[in-house]
Order: sequence, then C-alpha cells, then structure tokens
Amino acid sequence: MTARTSSSVKGIPTGQTPLGSVKSKAASPSNNDEDAKKQNMDNPTPSVHPIDTLSRKLRQQAMELTHVYEELEKQNVKIDAYKQQIEDQKLQLEKLREKRRKSLDGSSKTSRSSRTTALEQQKRSTQMMIGTPSTGASLGQKREELDCILKEAEREKKKYQLAAKRIEKALVELQVFQNDRMEKLLPSEGELNQVEESCDFQAVLNEQRAYIRVLEEAVHLKATDFEITGHEELLVVLAELRHTIYEQEKDVQEKANVLASIQQQLEQEQQQHLETKNILASTQKQEEEIANRFHEQESAFHVRIHQVEQQLLEKDRHLNQLHSVSTDAQHTEEALQNRLTVATKTQNLTQAKLQDATRSIKSLQEQLHGITSKYKEAQQQVGSLREESSKKQSHLDEMNALQEELLGSVDKYVGKVKKSRDKVDRLEAELESCKEKEALTQKQLQEAARSSDERVSILKAEVDAAEQRTQQIQAQRTALEQEKNRLEDALAEVQQQLEGQEQERNEQQQEIAEKEQRYHQMEEAVAELEAALSTVLMMMLGKTPDPSEKQSMTEDEEDDTDKHAFLLDQSVLRELETCCQALNTLTTENGPKQSTTLCSSFTKILARVATIGERVVNEVNRALASWARERTNLVETCATLDATAKMCQNEMEKRHDEIQDYREQLAERASEVEAYAMELDTLDEQLRSAQAECEAFYALEEHATRQEEALQAKQALIRDLSAENDRLSAVENAYSVQVATNARYSQRLEDQHEAIKEQKQCAKELEQALENAANFAEEQNECNQQLQSQLAEMEISQRKQADLAKTLEVQNAAFSSRFLRLIKQYTTFLRPVAATDRSLQDHLNLFDAEFQNGDIPRLLQLFPALLEEYISTCTSNPIDSRGGNKSSITSNSTKKKPHRVSPDKPQIEMATTKWQPPTPEPPSSKTPSLPIVLNAAVTRNHRYSIPAEKEEAQLAEQLELIRGAFQSYKGDVETER
Repeated sequence: MTARTSSSVKGIPTGQTPLGSVKSKAASPSNNDEDAKKQNMDNPTPSVHPIDTLSRKLRQQAMELTHVYEELEKQNVKIDAYKQQIEDQKLQLEKLREKRRKSLDGSSKTSRSSRTTALEQQKRSTQMMIGTPSTGASLGQKREELDCILKEAEREKKKYQLAAKRIEKALVELQVFQNDRMEKLLPSEGELNQVEESCDFQAVLNEQRAYIRVLEEAVHLKATDFEITGHEELLVVLAELRHTIYEQEKDVQEKANVLASIQQQLEQEQQQHLETKNILASTQKQEEEIANRFHEQESAFHVRIHQVEQQLLEKDRHLNQLHSVSTDAQHTEEALQNRLTVATKTQNLTQAKLQDATRSIKSLQEQLHGITSKYKEAQQQVGSLREESSKKQSHLDEMNALQEELLGSVDKYVGKVKKSRDKVDRLEAELESCKEKEALTQKQLQEAARSSDERVSILKAEVDAAEQRTQQIQAQRTALEQEKNRLEDALAEVQQQLEGQEQERNEQQQEIAEKEQRYHQMEEAVAELEAALSTVLMMMLGKTPDPSEKQSMTEDEEDDTDKHAFLLDQSVLRELETCCQALNTLTTENGPKQSTTLCSSFTKILARVATIGERVVNEVNRALASWARERTNLVETCATLDATAKMCQNEMEKRHDEIQDYREQLAERASEVEAYAMELDTLDEQLRSAQAECEAFYALEEHATRQEEALQAKQALIRDLSAENDRLSAVENAYSVQVATNARYSQRLEDQHEAIKEQKQCAKELEQALENAANFAEEQNECNQQLQSQLAEMEISQRKQADLAKTLEVQNAAFSSRFLRLIKQYTTFLRPVAATDRSLQDHLNLFDAEFQNGDIPRLLQLFPALLEEYISTCTSNPIDSRGGNKSSITSNSTKKKPHRVSPDKPQIEMATTKWQPPTPEPPSSKTPSLPIVLNAAVTRNHRYSIPAEKEEAQLAEQLELIRGAFQSYKGDVETER
C-alpha cells in the first residue's frame, strides 16, 4: 500500500493538470480491466464520454486518498512509537549521567583496587628478596636495575614533560582548528539545504571523534610513561559513553531521516492534495461549462422559437394590416372619387367664374399690379401650407386615422355643401354592403391561408427541430472527439513530464552518489589526519609508529608495570621500612646471635641492605612526590576530559533541543495533516457532489440516447411526413399561386393606396385652391366693385377732360395764332438789329425755319434764347441817339443792366406763377401776375421818356404772355404724358 501511494504521489508533479493523476492511475492493468467492466456496465453505447472516465478516475483517487489517510494514521502510530523511544533514550541519558557521576566518584575507589594489586606485588617482592629458585636473581642486580630504571624514568620524565607541553600545544591548535572548522561547516541560515547541513554535521562529529581519540592517546601515553594505573576503567567508561552517544546520534539521525521522509510524504500529500484540488476545480469548471453550454443551447432554442413565433405573428399582423389597408383604401378611394366629382364640378364653376372675371379684368391689368402681388403672396402661403400638410401627412401611419380625417373632412365638406348629404348617405349604405361582402370573402381567404400556414409551420417546425437535434448530436460528437484528442494530448504531455521527472530523479541519484563519494573521501582524509596526528604524537614522544615495535613496547610496558607496580603503593613502602628496621635490629647487639655465629659478615650485609632499602624508600618517596605532581596533571587532564564530556553533553542537549523542535514541528505537521484531513473531508463531500452531478450527467446521456432513439423514430416519421410534404407541396404551390395573386392584389392595393394618397393630396390641394380661388373671387369682386366705381368716376373725369381738351384746343388755336402773329411782329422788329449781329442773325434764321415748319413747341423753346440773345446784343453794342425808341431802350438797358435770363436758371422769373387749367377769362387777367423784377425794372426808369416806357410796357406784356403760353403748353404736355 505504501509503495502504491508513494508511486502515485511521486508520479504526479505539482502545478500539473488533473490529467496527470489520471495518467498515473490508469497505468495498472487491474484498474483498466475494472474501468472496462464499468464502461461495459454503465454505457450500453460503444461511445464513452470523457466525463465518465474522469468520474471513475476521481473515484479511484478518492480510494487512494483513503489509503493515504490509513498510511498517515500508521505513520502517526510510528511517530508515537518514536516519541516513546525518545523518552526511553532520555532515561538512558539520565542513567549515563548517573554512571558518569559514579565514575567520577569511582576514581577514588581505584586506589583500593591498586592497593590489592600492590599487596600482591609486595608478596612477590618479598619472595624475590628472600630468593626463589624460579627467579634466581639477587637483590644487587635488582638494585642496579632499579637505579637504571630510575635514571631512565627521570630522563623520560623530562621527555614526557616536553611531550606533554607539545601535546597541550597540539590540543590547543586542534581546538582552534576545530572552532574554525565549526564556523566554516555551520554557515548562516538559508544558505544550504538539509543535505549539506547533515554532511557538515557528520564532518563535525568525525572531528570530535578524532579529538577524543587524540585525548585518549595522550592519556595512554602519560599513563604508560609515568607508570600510572587506574585510568583504563575511566577510558572504558568514556568509550562506553562515546559508544552510547554514537548510538544515540545514530538513533537521532535515523529519526531525523524518518522525520525527513515524513516531511517528504507530507509534501507529497500536500502536492497530491493540491492536485486533487486542481482536479476538482477543473471538473467543476468542466461541469459548469457543460451546464452553461446546455443553458446557452436551451436559451438559444427558446430565443429561436420566440423569434419564429414573433415572425409568424408579424406576418399575421402584416396580412391583417394589408387587408385592413385594402378595405380602408377602397373606402377612401370611393369617398375621394365622390369628393373629386364634387370638386371637379365646383372647379368647373369656379373656372367659368374665373374666365368671366379674367375677361372683365383684362382691361384693368395696369391697375391690378398690386392685386397680382397679393395673389403671389397668397400662392406662397399656399405652398407653405402644402409643405406643412405634406409633413403632417408623412407622420400619419395608420389608415384608421386617415379614414377618420377623411370622414371629418367629408363631414366638414358635407357641412359646407348641404345639398350632397343625401347622396353621401346613399353611397355609405352601398359601401357598407360592399364591406360586408369583402369581409366575408377575406375571412374565407384568411381561414384557408391560416389552415395552410399552420400545417406548413407545423411541418417546418418539426423538420427544424429534427435538424437541430441532428446538429446538436453532431456537435456533441465533435466536442467529444475534440475532448478525446485533448485528453490524448494531455496524456502524452504527462508521459513526457514523467519521463523528464525520471531523468531528473536519475540525475539527483547521480548527484547523491557523487556526494557520497565526496563524503567517503572526506572520511578517508579524516582517518589519514588521525593517523598523522598519532604519528606526530609518537614522534614527539620519540617513538616510531612501527606495529611490531608497538607490540614489543606494549609487552615491555606490561613487564615494567609488573616489575614496578609494587613501588606505587604506600603499604609496600611501609613494609620496606619495617624490613629495613628489622634488618637494623639484626645488625645491632639486640639481634639474635645465631646470625653472627653463622656468618660474621651477616651484619654488614644487613646494614648494606638496610641502607639500600632506606635509599630505595627515599627514592620511592621522591618518585611518589613526583608522581603526585603527575597525578595532579592527570587530574587536570581528567578535568579537560570532563570539559570535553560536558561539551559533548551540551551538544547532546542541543541535539535534544533540536529533537524537541522537530517534535514540535511534527506536532505542527500533525495539526496541518489534520487540517488537510478536514479539507479532504470537504473535498470528499465535493467529490460526492461531483459524483452526483456526474450521475446526473449520466442520466442526461441516457436521456440523450433516448432522444437519439426518438430522433430515429422521428426520422422515420420525417420520412413518412416527407411523402405527405410532397403531397402538401402541390397544395402549397396552389396556395403559393393564391399568395402570389394576393401579393399582386396587395401590390395593386398598395399602388391604389399610394394613388389614393396622391389623389387625397391633390384633393386637398384642389380644396385649398378652391378656397383660395373663392377668396380670390371675393377679393376680385370687391376689386371689381371698386374698379367699377373708379370707372364711373373716371368716365366723369374723362368727360370733364374731354370738355377741357376742347377748350384747350380752342385756346391752343387762339394761342398759336396770336403767338405766330407775335413772332412775326418780333422777327420784323429784330431784323434790323440782326443785320449787325451775326449770332442773332443765326437765331433768327433758325427761328424763321421753325416758323415756316409751324412747329410751335420748338418755337417756344427757341424764343427765350432769341430774347436772351437780343438782350445780350443790346447790352454789348452802343446805340446811336438817332433812333428815338431804340436809344431809349438801349440807354435804359446800359444804365440799369437788367437781369440776364441764363439757361441754368430759367425759372427765376418764369416759375413765379403756377399754371391752372385755361378758363374762358380774358388774357388781361394775367397782367397782375408779372414778375417783380420786371415791374421793378420798368418802374425804376424814371429818366426815360414816356414813349420808351410805353414800349417797354408793351414788351413786358408780350413777354409775360409768351411765358404764360409757354407754361400752359408745358402743363398740357405733361398732362398728356
């Protein structure tokens, strides 16, 4: 089960599509067989929907998740067992600490064991001193050997002191190296991964072991050099402690590996959990998309059905509108025709009246310019009114309103024309009967058209529904094929990703193998360092690291320890002292006499032995003092060993704290696992809901299959209906012909409707024109009356003017005769003067020519110029005193210098009086209206003679008459113009 879960977990990459897990789960043949069986059981059709496979694979994932939860529970049990083991190891550590304390206390007890060994050695020494056949050695030889050994001990003591100093220096350097190595091997947080940290930690442990070995070798060297015993038990205890620490480290490392594996499993489970979430999200999205697709299809179908219904309703409305429009158009056409007949009659009447009016007005066109301008303005107003009416007419869409307006206009027109009421009533009755007949015919046509349309629409709807279903099925097939292809592509991608992961895994394994080789190389290097340190220490002690020599040295050291171990105990020394005292007593007189009798030199020998013993005791005391100093040194080394043990203990406590941290992390991971379990429960519920939705989808598929069957049945029905459709096609063709005829009728009706609209507009225009013509006729009647009155007045004035013309003709004839006589007299008067003046002669010749022609107006125009010329000649030439009348006129003219009549100011003297029509009064009535200047000019000449004054008065009268005649003629010409 664990292999299956691990494979399923490792096979699914993070952040992958949910098809990766499906791929890894679909690999086993048993699952494939089960899937095939389920497919055969669930799907009667050969085509398998991808949602079915997804749902089955989701079920498999749910089963595997349950197995994973079982594995997690087992791992939780294992974690609890590990916790129990950790607690047991804590108890073992406490026991080890107690043992260590006892070992520290047992160092004092080692002296007792050394005493027992010293007693045994004392017995041996006594036997040696007494002498035995086995040894065969004498005390002298032993004494010499002892002296040599003491000398060598002193030399070696010096060596050992130097070696101890060197060892202390080497230990200090080793500690510094260790500290530097620790700083290098323990980098800052977040720089290296767990594998590198574990490797660095292993290197630190190896260095610690090397350091402990160096200390043990130093203790062995000191103990062997200074012939000290009792340290081996302490080293054994330390070795046991180290072994227990090593085992505990192994356990801790195993537990750390277990924790790492558990963390990896947790990460894998988290990845699997995320993948399940992704799968669920993707399935939910797919289901939502499918549901949305179905909803969109349903809404599209509803919208299409609604659109078709609306189109049918619009067609029905359009047909109804066309029928209503046709009926209304017929009614309006008849009404308009009636109105047109009436309008034509009225128009004819008005045209006759207008012709009469135009006939009567032709003679008065010059006086009717103002009336025509008013008529043009009225026409412009009529044009604006027509535009307004056309704009208003464009906004009228419904024919009912048009009918109402027409009826209203008809009513208005009926109100105006009361004589046509009877005719309109009769025509309306006839129209109603026609309407009823047309309504019956239209109802029959509508019923027939509706029945045919309903049949055709039903058949079309069924055909459209069948086509839509076939299209839906084809679309579903294409969608399923696309999803199948997409799934195959996704499976291929997952396979590629799995191959890539396997390659990455092989690369990681190769990297791990390379790292292991590096670690073995480092261990070998550390072992070489240890060997080098041991060789250096041996060289510092002056020994070679040959193994044979080491064995011989160990054997010699064992012999030396056997030989010299008796000297290390105080009891042996006390017994030596007692022996020496006993020998001294033997050498004195109190000693036994047998010894003296046996050997005369026995006392001397005993004295020498006593001195030797005292010397040996002194040397031994001295050695013991030195050994005490060495013992203090050993105590110090033991203190250093205690410090190292404490350091190891601190390291163990640190490891214990780390283990506690790991336990806390395990508890946190356990809580997270519980939270994940809760989330997985929710996911299980979601899976159940998804399964329910999948079951609903299966139901939909079954419904689709049923629909397919129904579709097949409907296809058969369609085949049946096709024949009926063929049969109905002929009917439809007939109806189409009818519809075409109806369309033509409707087109005709529309054309008639448009013609009616145009006729209506024309009728309105005609009505407006009639109204305008009526108004214009009224205005013309008024104008005619005014003109008739004016004509009467003008006839009266014309009669008056005719009378005046006759009187004027009489006056003109009289004036012309008088004027001709006067001109004749004046020319005869001016002839002698003109003989001397060339310009005046020219004027007279011109005047004579016009006089002969009889052109009086020309004479009147030339006469003032002639007078002016005469006056200028009179003023310019001196006069002789011979002529009585001439001299008086010229003198008067030279003295008074009368005003010259200039052509620029001809009206200064002539325009003083206004011309009036001529009256039968005598011409003498004009004499009082002479100009003031001439009167003044005449009256001021007091120095002239009386005949000259008379002549001047005559000339002035003649001039005034000429001027009056000229003014009257001028006024007559203006009146004639």
